Amino acid sequence: MMNLAAASLNEPEQGHPFAVTGMLQSGLSLVAGLNRSMQSLDDLMISGSPEEIAEAAQLVEAALKNASPTFSAIAATMEQLGAVNLRAAAETFRRAEQNDAASLSDALRLALSRFAKRSVDAGRRAQQLNRGLTAALQTLQELGVQESGRLIAEA
Repeated sequence: MMNLAAASLNEPEQGHPFAVTGMLQSGLSLVAGLNRSMQSLDDLMISGSPEEIAEAAQLVEAALKNASPTFSAIAATMEQLGAVNLRAAAETFRRAEQNDAASLSDALRLALSRFAKRSVDAGRRAQQLNRGLTAALQTLQELGVQESGRLIAEA
């Protein structure tokens, strides 16, 4: 994606801090979009139709796949810096007096944390919906409201 070795913090005057900050900004922007998509999916799981929920889930999945190269590049950069995580990277950037990159690292770390929490919450909601739907279908089957498998297929 970019020459990440050139962004070494050991020699900041020869590095490309703009490339690193640009990559971090891109990651931050991607996470913001993922958060919006995940919030939309979560909202639809409360009041949306199954088709809307499936479509929103596919959009989140596609967005995650599209974001993968940027996140891989960020991870590679962190590895080259010798940083085990974004917090350590921010500290490294601060020591190199690259405050913009440090701030972006912190912001990206917090955004990823929020996205992870939102993802876990959405996953729990999906499991609850699945359990509720399964229980409702079983109850309807026990009551004999099934018409040769049609009830389950429609659900």
